[in-house]
Amino acid sequence: MTKILVVDDNELNLELTREVLELGGFEVATEDNGVAGVERAKQVLPELILMDMRMPGISGVEALHALRAEPTTAHIPVVVLTASVMKGDELRLLSEGFDAYMSKPIDSLSFADEIKELLKSLRQR
Repeated sequence: MTKILVVDDNELNLELTREVLELGGFEVATEDNGVAGVERAKQVLPELILMDMRMPGISGVEALHALRAEPTTAHIPVVVLTASVMKGDELRLLSEGFDAYMSKPIDSLSFADEIKELLKSLRQR
């Protein structure tokens, strides 16, 4: 079963994403801030991390850089999952080193399939 770590400080977003992914057949771990997300990634070594951008403590970008600096997590694809959908945000965030960009709110009917397709695409790189 594919393990995914979801890091988001919004409890409703976190719960919805977790439930949708679990129903889609994924094993899901969650954390509500970037610092805890980085530590949890080291523990569970997920196959994918979905990272919110704006969180208390450290931002999603700072968490991404921490993950990339750690040998045990540097290889894990990190996808930014954010409500930041202003012009230029996607390009800016991808240039920071995220492997993909997804916008919120998620579509609960198609999100698990979108993640399956994304994983397939990332594995082919």
